[in-house]
Amino acid sequence: MNDLSEDLRGCYRAYVDLMAAVGHRVKQNAVVDYLAARYANRETVAAALRQGEEAPAEASERMRRLVRKLSSDLAGLLDTPEEAPEAVLQSAQAAPDAVRERMADAIALNGHAGYLEPRYMDAEELDALLEEREAADTGDLAFVKVVPYLREELAQRGYQFDEAEIESWFGEARTAERLPYCLKGLLRSLGGEFTTGLIPIERLVGDENPDEWLDRCRARLLFRSHSAMHKAIAEATTLKYDCVHKALSGRRKAKRIQAEIKYCLDKWLEEVDESPHPDLNDDYRGVPVEWTCELLPRIENRFDTKEQLYRCIAKKTGIKAGSVRRYFQANGQLKYAPLSVYRYARALAEESRTEPGEGEEEEEEVASYLEDACTRRVAFQLAQKASSALRQWKMQRDNPELEMEYRQLRRDLIAAIKEGWHSVPAGV
Repeated sequence: MNDLSEDLRGCYRAYVDLMAAVGHRVKQNAVVDYLAARYANRETVAAALRQGEEAPAEASERMRRLVRKLSSDLAGLLDTPEEAPEAVLQSAQAAPDAVRERMADAIALNGHAGYLEPRYMDAEELDALLEEREAADTGDLAFVKVVPYLREELAQRGYQFDEAEIESWFGEARTAERLPYCLKGLLRSLGGEFTTGLIPIERLVGDENPDEWLDRCRARLLFRSHSAMHKAIAEATTLKYDCVHKALSGRRKAKRIQAEIKYCLDKWLEEVDESPHPDLNDDYRGVPVEWTCELLPRIENRFDTKEQLYRCIAKKTGIKAGSVRRYFQANGQLKYAPLSVYRYARALAEESRTEPGEGEEEEEEVASYLEDACTRRVAFQLAQKASSALRQWKMQRDNPELEMEYRQLRRDLIAAIKEGWHSVPAGV
């Protein structure tokens, strides 16, 4: 056995031992495929790993990198600066079962899943988990949300099930005897947003006035009205419109609301933060007519007449030209314009801004979100608050209130920059 073979086999054993410490079993053939990828003959690598034959240098180096990555990943999850495999192994073996379960799940999601044997638990363990939830009185699970969530999470971990199959696990007609082991951690991590029960409205709005929070939420999600937002929530959940409207309307809001409402709004707000085109039904959304009117001076010179402009927008959006005309008139008849009209008008305005006029040099001006000094001050204050909240949440990952506080501050910071806030709202 040469030095490369000994190094290869030693690193492989370290990899297997580290995985075993968190409950995983390694698929040797999958590791061999990785080691032989592009550089070496598969049979040669397999013989080096199993019988100690001469190992290709490339395979030995790839094995070192793999075990180094795993050791570093585990050290990060254990929050220890020591990344040597031997030290990490001891720390992992000494960790509580619940911690090792979370580590096993995180590792499976961090690029190692292809090298691991599928891990299962007996169906009776699922029954025990459900009994734990019932005893803790955390509320009945809303399977209309739980099942799609579990399907997506299981797929990320290499398990492919359709929704009907997952739903059968929770019914009396269950036929599966073994279920994915990671289901245990997924179910334990489900928060109140996955239940059908009632929660205090403060879980949604925090310490802020409910009217102010809901109005700001509506504006950020670009719903035309509160009623339109309520219809969209009802459409996206198992709740009826009357239920949502009653809970969120009136001078005195309900003290307790369905958890699905919070789940829905939190999801939408996060999508709006992360994508310019969130998965929301645009039929319920719009922008103030003032927004489209502000674009008119920048786009009307692209056409001989305003009517040509309106017909162009109508052709692109499928909205009648007569209706489009009204969306560019600030006469108080309409408050909101459809998003499709505004988006196309804005695209025309952007094209106009980047096209140089006669005798002008081609130059694109980019306005800074933080041009205003007051906005910079507000953004700095919110950034400090968000950083502090993030540090506290990292120290107490199991605390949903800290997570909620951090995410809300993050959303406030983005809104403050984009909307040019001049002060931090009370309660933030």
